[in-house]
Parts: sequence; structure tokens; C-alpha cells
Amino acid sequence: MIGIGLVAYAACDMVHEVLGHGLACLLTGVRALSLSTVALQTGTSNRFVAAAGSIANVAAGVLAMSLFRRGTIFGATRYFLWLFAALNLLNGTGYLLFSGVLDFGDWAVVIAGLEPHGAWRAMMAAAGAVLYVGAVRLIASQMITLVRSGEVDRLEVPRLVFPAYLAGGLLLVAAATLNRISPSLVLMSGVSSGFGAMAGVAFVPRLVERRTEESASAVAPLSFNLGWVVAGLVVAVAFIAVLGPGVRLS
Repeated sequence: MIGIGLVAYAACDMVHEVLGHGLACLLTGVRALSLSTVALQTGTSNRFVAAAGSIANVAAGVLAMSLFRRGTIFGATRYFLWLFAALNLLNGTGYLLFSGVLDFGDWAVVIAGLEPHGAWRAMMAAAGAVLYVGAVRLIASQMITLVRSGEVDRLEVPRLVFPAYLAGGLLLVAAATLNRISPSLVLMSGVSSGFGAMAGVAFVPRLVERRTEESASAVAPLSFNLGWVVAGLVVAVAFIAVLGPGVRLS
């Protein structure tokens, strides 16, 4: 679970920074200065570039969820798709709520200068809250379906959620501590993304418990997979040691 969680969290972060902000920079001609786990620094501010990170997360989440739903057997790969979809959907929708409440981050850039500013923040926060709750219900419903079909034991769900949530959150915080932009980003990016934005997955076991019954027969737990363990370790080292401090792009 931990290895898969590490890969999923790191991949979600790079979807936001590279496929989102990075691709938007290429499309708009905005100069990208450096890439790290907490930010893609640019030479100028641009609303589209700022919004693109969350948009990429939602798009990746929808795609991953679609691939997950096409699967027939619940194994390590299908678990990764579910977790990766969940993280992207939560990060993409949660950013609206985060920026609306704190007036900080990508979507604060998107609405900068728009008046009345307080009303824009309130609308953005409200939209983010609604979308976030919807994302939590969606990812929980997929796990509920697996439990009801007998593919996953209801008692197994916490083991699928909490180790990955803890390991992934610590990964983002550890990498953020090495950022060269600002110490405040350890809290405002590492902690807020790793544990705040992804907190929705922590509600999944409870939602599953409320809407399912205990399995009549034993269901085999997700088996140990050495490949995912190795992948998780390699990704974690590179994520912290290389992308934590950041890579200069120009």
C-alpha cells in the first residue's frame, strides 16, 4: 500500500506542476524558471497558467477513474488507478476551496484584481466545497461498489486508505522542507496538499462502512507486490532529493 501510495502522490503532484502549469506555459509562451514539488516558478503571472494545475488534476482524475471502472479484477494496478484518481480529483477541487478561504495559491492568482474581491472569494470557496464533497462521494462510491461485489472486504478498506494517506502526506512535506522558495511553503504547500487537500480519502472507510455489510465469505487482501515497493522507494528518493530543492529550467 505504501509503495503504491508514494507513486500516486508524487505522480499527482507532477500532473499539477508539469502537465498543468508546465504545458500551459508552453501554450502561452510564459517563461518557466524552475520546477519543484511546491511550485513551477514562472517569469510572469498568468491566469491560465495558474488555473491549469487544478484543471490538469481533474482531467487526470477523470481519466484514471474511467480506466479503473473498466477493470475486472481488483489488484495492485487497479488500486493505484483508484488512488491516483482520488488524489487528483481531491487536489483539483480542493484548491478552489483553499484559495477561496485563504486568498493564497493558484486560484488566488486567477481572481486577482477581480471585484468585488470578497464575493469572488466566497463564490470560489463555495464552488470548491461543493465539488470537493462530490469528489469524496464519487471515490467512495467506487469502493462501495467493490465491497458490494465481493472484490474487496469491507474491513480491508482502512488498510487501503490510511497507510497511503500517511506515507503520501509525509512525502510531500519532506520534499517541501527542501524547497528554496520560501519556508512558508512547507505548511502552505506540503502540509496543505499532502494532508489537507487529500483528507477526503480519510472519510472513505467510514462511508463504506455505513453503506455496506460485512462480507459473508473471506475476501483475499491485496497481496504484497515487490515491484510497487521498489517503485515507491525510487520515486520517493527522486521526489525528495531532486525535486524537493528544485530544478532550474532557465
